Amino acid sequence: MGSPFGLPEIRVIQDIYLHPNRSANEISEELNMDKGYLSRLLKNLERQNYIFRSICKEDARRGIISLTDSGISVYHELDNSANQSVNDIYGHLSEAQITTLISNMEEICSLVCSPTSNSQESVD
Repeated sequence: MGSPFGLPEIRVIQDIYLHPNRSANEISEELNMDKGYLSRLLKNLERQNYIFRSICKEDARRGIISLTDSGISVYHELDNSANQSVNDIYGHLSEAQITTLISNMEEICSLVCSPTSNSQESVD
């Protein structure tokens, strides 16, 4: 989408925006991301002034991560860009076509994601 951020950074920025005042552990668990890798991403985002860390008032052992004003602006830019990309790809479709597309995507997901998807089934 022409962003200077990779998908992991975007996921972290989005998670912090949608769930403010989380700890690094909570972000790591939510995103199923290695804590060491997340730590490096957070240091980089902090260096760029997109996030800041503070101490939880209820538990001084717990660090809280929040977006700075610059981080909030970046989130909105990324969100707008993603929405525009979706509109560029699907905007020409009618409501009926979108319904069909969603139904087909759900069918694909059920085939690919189902536990039996690895079994050999005959196709008639």
